[in-house]
Amino acid sequence: MKRYLLATVMICAGAVSSCKDKNTTAPDLGFLQINPRTVEVVIPFDDFVDDVQVFGGYGSTGALGYGAVARDFGGLTSRTLVHFDDFPTTADVAGSLSFLGGRVMLVFDTVNGTLDTPSNVELYDVVEDWHATTVTWDVAVDTAGDRRLWTQPGGGPTTLLGGAIFDAFLAQQANDSLARLDTVSIAIDSATVASLGDPGGATGLLLAAAEPGVHLRLRDMVLLLTTRASSRTDTSFVMSVPADDVSSIFDPVPAAPAGWLRVGGAPSWRSVITVSIPATVDGTVELCGMVGCEVDLTEVDLNLAELVLTTRQSEAAFQPQDTSRLDVRRVLNTDLLPKSPLSPPLMPFVQSVPPEFFSVQAGTTVALSLTGFVSEILSAAAETGTVSTASLSLLSAFEPLMIGFASFEGGGGAGAPALRLLYTVANGVGLP
Repeated sequence: MKRYLLATVMICAGAVSSCKDKNTTAPDLGFLQINPRTVEVVIPFDDFVDDVQVFGGYGSTGALGYGAVARDFGGLTSRTLVHFDDFPTTADVAGSLSFLGGRVMLVFDTVNGTLDTPSNVELYDVVEDWHATTVTWDVAVDTAGDRRLWTQPGGGPTTLLGGAIFDAFLAQQANDSLARLDTVSIAIDSATVASLGDPGGATGLLLAAAEPGVHLRLRDMVLLLTTRASSRTDTSFVMSVPADDVSSIFDPVPAAPAGWLRVGGAPSWRSVITVSIPATVDGTVELCGMVGCEVDLTEVDLNLAELVLTTRQSEAAFQPQDTSRLDVRRVLNTDLLPKSPLSPPLMPFVQSVPPEFFSVQAGTTVALSLTGFVSEILSAAAETGTVSTASLSLLSAFEPLMIGFASFEGGGGAGAPALRLLYTVANGVGLP
């Protein structure tokens, strides 16, 4: 006997003005007894899920739009690597340009991060080549035909250029009406500037936290060059060089989950669920009487289908700090996983889930609407007489969206994924 949770709601069909009214232009048709019922059924994990796989590596931290700087924060250490645009070669002032030195301006997020106390950060040069899209803590370049490890994990051999203290509330200590500070600067000498501008010199800069317990978001890094033109040797001015790309590297890299689902992060994770939706379910007493029966889902009117998930607490260092935005798509070719093409979104809207559902409110249920998808599966079953199998990819609507990821319970325990159906049947219950 299938283990379904069932509820029945008695309703009158909208096409009939009253359950007791008679047709005024025809003989008494009471023997038809049109009396539709709306039924809810919750199909447990083991009765519709064939397999679950979790894949990582979608996108890169370089697409986040910010850098992560952390040290021993929930066990995580993160550093941010920055490439810069080419140095300017001309200015409004005539003559060739020379660079006397400069400073690096760091712009931090003043909402997310460990902002309650000042944080010490340190700036280093990077001398080994690295690829912004594929760089990790251990690997500098990982492109087709070219895979190179750092000679030292975490950015290779580096030289400390200077440090700064970021205190978002510094200005408010003197005047609490002032906005939070988001910018600090670190001075660099002319030799460092020359190395950054030399194609054979430093390949970029690395920002790290100097003390444990720090977790900051770097919004931007700008190189400000103290410049002199050959035509005006008595005057100096400042020229800016923007960051070309920003990438973050982590230690340790989160391991694939064992027994539960994961969505999001940077690079992003996807959970693929292979399902076989049963064509029949147990009927209720209201539908079948005391003798019992089975309802053929291919003959009912499906009103709603939802994949019901239960949130799980994400690892401390990777708990989402922003709203997670979930998407569900059909895997078009399972043989090509993890790189299979996907269908358009199956849900009418992206599902937004607040960050606290993966920390202090873990154990909250989240329902993802899949009515159209389930209707399609049941229609195919009606035509072929067989149960169709399909794979669904649960992913972040934007990859990557943030470093933190959403976690959900897997099979084999409380909170396992379930399929909730709401359907309507008339008197004629489809029997298998």
